[in-house]
Amino acid sequence: MTEPFKKAFTEKDIKMNEIDKVFSKFKSGVYVVTTILDDVKHGWTISWCSKISFQPPLVMVSLGKNRKDHEKLMEAEVFAINVLGEKHLEVGRHFGLTNGENVNNFDGIDCIELETGSPILKDAAGSLDCKIVKTIDAGDHVIFIGEVLDVVNRDGDGLVFKTENFP
Repeated sequence: MTEPFKKAFTEKDIKMNEIDKVFSKFKSGVYVVTTILDDVKHGWTISWCSKISFQPPLVMVSLGKNRKDHEKLMEAEVFAINVLGEKHLEVGRHFGLTNGENVNNFDGIDCIELETGSPILKDAAGSLDCKIVKTIDAGDHVIFIGEVLDVVNRDGDGLVFKTENFP
C-alpha cells in the first residue's frame, strides 16, 4: 500500500496566498526613509507608511528586518519620510533594491537638512522630519512611530506603489 498523498500546500499556505492577494490591492505610496548616524546617511525605499495622529503629529513607517542596515534607523532615533513624486521612480528603485547595496549611496542625490539632520531629498514631493517616539516589533518588520518636527511641501502628487516597478 502506498503512502497517503501529502498536500503540497497546507490550508494555512493557501490562506496566506489569498491574504497576500488582498494586501496587493492596498494602495500605498512610495517613500524613501532616511536617517543619519555617525555622519553616514542611510536610505530605504518603503511603501508602508501612514499618518496616525494629528495632535501631536505622528506618523509610522514599517521597515523589514531583512533590509540591509535596518538597525541603523533604531540607533539614529530620528528619520525623515520623503514622499516620492511621479517622476521619482528611479530614486525609489535606487534605495529599494532588496539587497540594500545602495542604502548608503547618496551620490548624485541632492539633499538638505532640517531639524534632525536626516537627509531630505531636495526634489521629493514632500518630506517630514521626525524623531522616533516608539518602536514596535511586528513579525518580519519593525514599526517606527515618529513625531513630526518639521516639514517641506512641494507641488506634485505622490508616486503610487506598483509591484512590477520594483522587481
